[in-house]
Amino acid sequence: MMIPKIINEAERQEFSDGSYIKQYVVHAPEWALYQHNAIDKIDYFIISETTKLGYLETLVFPADKDGKVIEMIEVAGGRDYTADQVLTSFALVMMEAGYDTV
Repeated sequence: MMIPKIINEAERQEFSDGSYIKQYVVHAPEWALYQHNAIDKIDYFIISETTKLGYLETLVFPADKDGKVIEMIEVAGGRDYTADQVLTSFALVMMEAGYDTV
């Protein structure tokens, strides 16, 4: 089990006030979710990091492999976290649960 892999950068915007939005498509089978029908497995996610609101916030949303958000329901993240911290903290949680993250 490893830190989820960033597939590509879906969006990057920098604004004149110094704030930004960065979004990454991540393949993370370890985070797998199942849609309402319990058949379709979701293992791609968008990690969205922004300072546009006046503070740092990173949220994770389920997506397809092309980076299209499936549902606007956040599944991880929070205020004062970077995308790297969200990915690393996930690996630490899995390691504490007994999975090999290397």
